[in-house]
Amino acid sequence: MHNHRKNPYVAAGLTAFAVIAGALLLFFLLFHAREILDFLGVIGQLLRPIFMGAVIAFLLLPVHRRILAFFLSMTPDKRLEDRRSFRFLNFLAILFSLLLAIFVLYILLAMVIPQVWQSIVDLINAVPDYIRQAQGWLKTFLDDNPEIQSAVLSVYDSTALSLEQWLNSDILPNLESVTTTVNWLRTEVMPNLTGVVAGVSVILVAMLMLVKDLLIALIVSVYLLAMKDTFAAQSKKIVYSIFSTRVADLLVEETRNAYRIMSGFINGKIVDSLIIGVICLVCCNIFKFPYPALLATIIGVTNVIPFFGPFIGAIPCILLIFIIDPIQSLYFAIFVLILQQFDGNILGPKILGDSTGLASFWVLFSILLFGGLFGFGGMVLGVPVFAMFYSAVRRLVRYGLNKRGLPPDTRDYMGKTGPLARTENQPEE
Repeated sequence: MHNHRKNPYVAAGLTAFAVIAGALLLFFLLFHAREILDFLGVIGQLLRPIFMGAVIAFLLLPVHRRILAFFLSMTPDKRLEDRRSFRFLNFLAILFSLLLAIFVLYILLAMVIPQVWQSIVDLINAVPDYIRQAQGWLKTFLDDNPEIQSAVLSVYDSTALSLEQWLNSDILPNLESVTTTVNWLRTEVMPNLTGVVAGVSVILVAMLMLVKDLLIALIVSVYLLAMKDTFAAQSKKIVYSIFSTRVADLLVEETRNAYRIMSGFINGKIVDSLIIGVICLVCCNIFKFPYPALLATIIGVTNVIPFFGPFIGAIPCILLIFIIDPIQSLYFAIFVLILQQFDGNILGPKILGDSTGLASFWVLFSILLFGGLFGFGGMVLGVPVFAMFYSAVRRLVRYGLNKRGLPPDTRDYMGKTGPLARTENQPEE
């Protein structure tokens, strides 16, 4: 009995201590926010290979699971009773998934890079024609002002002549092949960068660090794929040890739902963007648009961004075509609009389905919010991240309404609603 009488005092003391410690921690965070952010930045830089490896493992996980399921279906049950057999099959599935990803990436780069390279070379070759066209537009525009026309055109002609000579004598001969370009950069460009040696060295060091981080990330992805079940079991063990069983079940279920949303959206969007890029490449060749590979690459890459992606990619493409042929730029704008409607109403729903469960307004809201905070990455990941938050809030609201005996359907709260709380004398319906 003596211990029971002390329990309330102990609980009150612990509560007071927790409140004071929390207040001190809050003041510390507020007054040392800059140092804490710098420290977190250093930690994030050190753990960048881990994050990159987690992203690679996340993208390869669906492929790995399908390959592993195929291997398991081809293996006798008696053989699978030995744990070493399962680990060997799991390793083979990881190896094949990595090889498949590298092969697909190589095929895409082998198809796209030469055509994009040729498009850039053709674009540089066409610069003199663009200069003459712009000169004709300036003459037409300034016909009513001959003094301004002579002054503007004299400066324009000298600048255009210098630019054309530089492109024809220095740039184009060194862009004939990758070998000549590398030799040109090594023998002529790099020695002339003595004034910016520090900047060049920083870039080279950053590139080497990126290569190093990618190699470490591949190793990390192999470990994560091999030990994903162990890590998941350990995480659930920690959750169930801290929270009650009901809360832990809810957290595990929300985590699974978050993974479903994130994986379904990202993998589906990558496939969707790849298909859109191929369709754009084929149609650009059919309609004789200039630089089809370059246009298809821009449209396909920017299509990863929901909602705004097709328009972000269309603007530079339209400007590029406008320089060559204004009428074709109008046709291309119409084509991109039709392609975006096809993707948004037919192809996208077929591939993505209802992976996010967000209304169009919340998609727009999440893109603007996360894009403003985190740039391009935020625009890509903003929708699935906000969808996970939205799903968690929706489940909590539904749980609270069900606990109070209130209808969970939003339509029941539209318009002018009557009193939802029952009084003691009000009969139940």
